[in-house]
Amino acid sequence: MSSKVSRPFGVTIVFLLILLSGALLVLAGILRLFNRGDEATVTVTQAIISIVIGVIYLLVAKGIANGNRGARMLVALLTILSVAQGFWVLFTNLSNISVVIAASIQVLIGLAILGILYSRRAGEFFRA
Repeated sequence: MSSKVSRPFGVTIVFLLILLSGALLVLAGILRLFNRGDEATVTVTQAIISIVIGVIYLLVAKGIANGNRGARMLVALLTILSVAQGFWVLFTNLSNISVVIAASIQVLIGLAILGILYSRRAGEFFRA
């Protein structure tokens, strides 16, 4: 007899953070496309990466809520990429305070997602 593990509150928070982060990444990517400045190639690359990660986040969020292990692994990989990209944006745009704030929030949300996603209770939920 298998016992169904109820979704931990932390996984619900991750689901909501993924939705929020996905929407913010898509929005940030779109805004970067219109605010390119001197380093147009770098900014376009950053914008495309943000949009792609954001769209994938939005597509796999339901899998996280349902305890899908594949969605968990994909979100973890994308979150690591998002955090790395956030650091890249942060340190390549130190003179633009709004970009620094946005990139810092992106990094913090990503670290929160990873921390909660791989907590003990979340692990039990995804193994069930």
